[in-house]
This record gives sequence, structure tokens and C-alpha cells, in this order.
Amino acid sequence: MFASAAGGLELDSGDLVLAGSSLSHVGAFYVSFSALSVGAGIVVARSFDGDELLPLLRDDRPTVLSMLPSALFALTRDHGASQDDFSSLRLCRAAGDKVSAELEREFTELSGFAVDEAYGLSEVGLVTVSPPTRIKVGSTGQVVPGISLAIRTDDGEPAEIGGEGRLWIKTNAACVGYWDDADATAAAFSDGWFDSGDVMRADEDGYFYFGGRRKQIIVHDGSNITPQEIEGVLLEHPSVEAAGVVGIHDIVHGENVRAYITLRQGAPRPTDQELIRFARAKVGYKAPEEIVVLGEMPRTATGKVDRMGLKRMAESAHESHD
Repeated sequence: MFASAAGGLELDSGDLVLAGSSLSHVGAFYVSFSALSVGAGIVVARSFDGDELLPLLRDDRPTVLSMLPSALFALTRDHGASQDDFSSLRLCRAAGDKVSAELEREFTELSGFAVDEAYGLSEVGLVTVSPPTRIKVGSTGQVVPGISLAIRTDDGEPAEIGGEGRLWIKTNAACVGYWDDADATAAAFSDGWFDSGDVMRADEDGYFYFGGRRKQIIVHDGSNITPQEIEGVLLEHPSVEAAGVVGIHDIVHGENVRAYITLRQGAPRPTDQELIRFARAKVGYKAPEEIVVLGEMPRTATGKVDRMGLKRMAESAHESHD
């Protein structure tokens, strides 16, 4: 796992890596130990807000920054952040969730270079990342050394170039299975390949594009809708701080799209219809039918938007109305 990540991120002994997320999270864990494995140094942050990270960027001058998109968004929007704070970096890697177009835009405007979006899983480590000098915005990059990938349709056939399918992974870095769960292990592993359960497509240059987690895809009137796409659009609205999108069961449409949002401090509260129209102008029929404003966005232990928690919240509200 460490060798694959070191190769994909092109780490060497001249690097100094700042992992802006918890070392108990696999993303920060493998990036940090990959750095140590090639003789690079690491900077260990005690927390992941601007008050902690900005002084480390200014004083230690790391060459690589690795963060979850949600934490990188907060750092980018920190009023104390300036372009010079990021001037020592040759690479800013973000993974763990989709990098929205708005995060990419705001970070590039602030720092002067693009976010290098990557893709990985706890079961195998880093899977894809762009070469730092050849980033394709919107892509999670190319396959890293030591990893073999296949995109397969639901009937097990290879997907055409540009076509979507489930991503299968083969690597010596894979875990041996799920703890005390033989059924889950048998369902995920087959002939040395691991079924990620994630939807991907690849272009003719071998760059991969994340299409969402199969279990989280919303099916509305027979069309597949990816939560991350709708969240990314809502984040472009100047009043929206965070967004989480889930599907709500509907007897007519299968599922309707509900968006939970939090508002930026001091920003005016847009009407629900204003937000729906804003999204509809960008993604058409995929736009949410409902908007719910929260005081705080629920997040997982690793800082991602907790879509499963939002789903439970939605189901609980539905049952109470029944």
C-alpha cells in the first residue's frame, strides 16, 4: 500500500508531507507512512482548521498537502488564507469524497494551481491519482503502480471506453477480507479481484472519473442521479456552506431528491425555490425537489458528509408523518 501511494504521488526524500486529516483515517495514514518509506518528512497537525494548518503551511513549508475535500473547503474559505500560504506546495491531493467544481475553482483562484483529486479505499489504499504535472480537472487520475483496474457492467462484461460500470481492483495491497464477516468477504472478492461497489468510467487517456457509490445513487423516474453532482452544484450558490443529498422513497417516481444544506455565516437565507431553480438551471431534472436547512451538517468520524445519517434522518421524519 505504501509503495503504491509513494509511486502514484511521486514522493521522494526531498518532500515534506502535511496530512490535514486524522492519522487514524486510512488516507492520512498511508500518505504519511508512504512519505516515511522513501525518506521524506511529515508534519503532524493537532487539528484540521485554519488556526492550526495555516501556521504549519507558513512555518514548515511542506511540499505536499493531503486533505479530505470538506476540510480543504474550510481551509480555502478561511479569511486568513492567502496565495503565499500554499506557495511551497508542489501537490495538493484531495480524496475521500468527490472534489466539487466549486472547491476546485475556489482553491485554484486562491493558490494558483489545481487540486489533484485522487481515489482510494480502506480495503486497498490509493488507487488512482493524476501525475502532478498532468491533472485533468474532474478526474480522479490514472491508476497508480501495483494496481490493476477493470470497469465491468452489471452482467460482468468489460465496459466500453467512456462507459460507466462498477470498478474492480486487483492488488497485493488488498485486505484479506472483512473482520468476522465471511458473507461480506465472499460478496466483495472474486478470483483475486475486489468489487469496490463504486461507479466509474475511464477516458481514452486512462483517466478515471468517479460516478458515485452504487448504494447511494438515487433512481428517479428510471434515471440514475449521483448525490455528489447535486451537492457540487448547490455548493456553487454563495449562501451554501455544506450540502448533503439523499433519495427519498416516492411511490410515483421511485425516489425524489432531497438536499440538506447549511448556510455560510452571515449569508442571506435563500428560499427553497430559489435554490431549486439555481440547481435546475445547471442539472435540469436532477435538481432536488426538497431543500432542508440544518444548523450543522452531520459528518462521519473522518469528516465526510454523513449521507447515511441524513438518510436515517429523512426516514425517521417520514415515519413520524405516517
